[in-house]
Formats: sequence, C-alpha cells, structure tokens
Amino acid sequence: MLSNDAFIYGLTGAVKKSNIRRKTFVAREDLLDCIVDIAKEQGCSQFELINDVLQSAIDADKLNFSLKRIVEERKILETAKVSGFVLCLERLLYDMADVSYKKDKRAALKNWFETGIWFATRYTTDNDAKTQPFDKFKDELTTFAWNAPEFKFELSGAKMYIKVTSPRFTESYTYFFASFLVGAMKTFGYTKLANQEISRGVIRIDVERNGGV
Repeated sequence: MLSNDAFIYGLTGAVKKSNIRRKTFVAREDLLDCIVDIAKEQGCSQFELINDVLQSAIDADKLNFSLKRIVEERKILETAKVSGFVLCLERLLYDMADVSYKKDKRAALKNWFETGIWFATRYTTDNDAKTQPFDKFKDELTTFAWNAPEFKFELSGAKMYIKVTSPRFTESYTYFFASFLVGAMKTFGYTKLANQEISRGVIRIDVERNGGV
C-alpha cells in the first residue's frame, strides 16, 4: 500500500508504441496533484507536461545546469526587477560613477546614501511574515551584487560588521556603494557609524544601533 505522500505514476499516452517504453516512478502525491492542475491550465496532457519537464532537465544538464539552478536564477531576475533594478553594462556603470564622482562627489554620495534608505525601506514595510526583513534584504542584496565575490554581514551584539571586496570596483563606485550600505543600515536602526575603511575594491563598515540595543 502506498503512503499518503507518494504515488506511483506510469508514463503512458497516445503515442506510437515504438516511441515509448513504459516506466514507473514514485513521486509525492502533492506534486502529482500540481502536475494535474498545471496540465489543465496549459491545455495539455499530463504525459506531455511530464515529458516537457524531463526534456528540459536533459537540456539543462547538457549546459551543465540543473533545473533547480535555472529556476533560482530566474527568481533572482524577477526579484531584482520588482526591487527596481535594471540591467546595465558593468563598464558603463563604473564609468558613469567616475563622471559623477569627479563632477560633484558630495551630491553623488548623498544620492547613493538616500537610495540605500529607499531600497531598505522596501523590506521594512514588507508584510511577509515568513522572513525577517533584514535577512531578506541581506540575502537578496548579496545575490544581486554578483560583481562582488566577497560580501558578508556579521552581527555581534548591537554591532553589524560589513565587508565587501571586488577587484572590479573602481574607486568611485567603491565609495558610492559604501554610502549606499550606510544608508540601508540606517533604515534597519544601525544609525551609528563606528568605523569605516574604504579603498578601491574594499569596503569595511562597522555600524551600531543607537544606545547599543
């Protein structure tokens, strides 16, 4: 007898016998229920849908990917789009940062600081009870910043230690991104800048909650 969370599913369908060998596999019943619903929504048979999934897994493997990784990376793009990001050539981004840095460094740093506040506010006003606002912010920001191979947040008591390194950052972009981070952390209550060390491609920031709480 099958358990409630498993279901034996035979791959059959209206195809020529020469094109199919009957295979049976075990799958969770809730997943099979989803397959049934998706097939109805897409107007195809369960057989066609399952074979599409299997073919996609094979195609992904040929590219040295997994379906799980493809879905996760697609989620990253969708989340970035919702978060207000747009695709931009990295070289162009750094060049524009250099131009604004030389033209009006103070105003540019202020803009990045305020953008950090705006960006973090999205998470503090998110009603998703499944994830803590700061954890979600940290996870998504470190994912979006794929041009920074090292990006760490470390909490110790009332202090947060942030380290970002990237050999690709220009000096101006390094300072701008640091200002962005300080603004974002202020939104989460880390209003005291205890220490800041910035050099091209390296950011070390220590921030602390007011009152040490």
